[in-house]
Amino acid sequence: MEKNVDFQGASSRHFRDAELLMGNKRISNAGHLFGFAAECGIKALLVAYGLETDSSAGDIMEKRPYRYKTHVNTLINNVQTFPGSRQYSKYLGMMPNLKAFSDWNTGHRYWNESAIPLSCSGWRDAAKEVLQMLDQAKLDGVIK
Repeated sequence: MEKNVDFQGASSRHFRDAELLMGNKRISNAGHLFGFAAECGIKALLVAYGLETDSSAGDIMEKRPYRYKTHVNTLINNVQTFPGSRQYSKYLGMMPNLKAFSDWNTGHRYWNESAIPLSCSGWRDAAKEVLQMLDQAKLDGVIK
């Protein structure tokens, strides 16, 4: 992994910040960060299984036809097709609520707050599963 790209650290950082916002009733922005926390955590797993990063873009390198260089609302549909280890399935199974992000969108940052889906608690739960998966992958030695 490139030095500038730290998906695991970014995942943790976004989740902590989202929790602070949630605690201060800033639900819309908390939800936004829960999505980024999950996205970064999933990408940390993909990198652990061999996807390369691009430090200039700050993301993973696209590997067609799989489309992993995308945001969580699309990524959750594409991670099911990751080619590789059977052990990967173990970690995927630890995140059963990823579909909660199907109504999450980066465009929410532009929306009227009243129009943003009321899904923040589901996004939080799914992001928490991603962080727990990362903890297990670290214990297993998959992620350094």
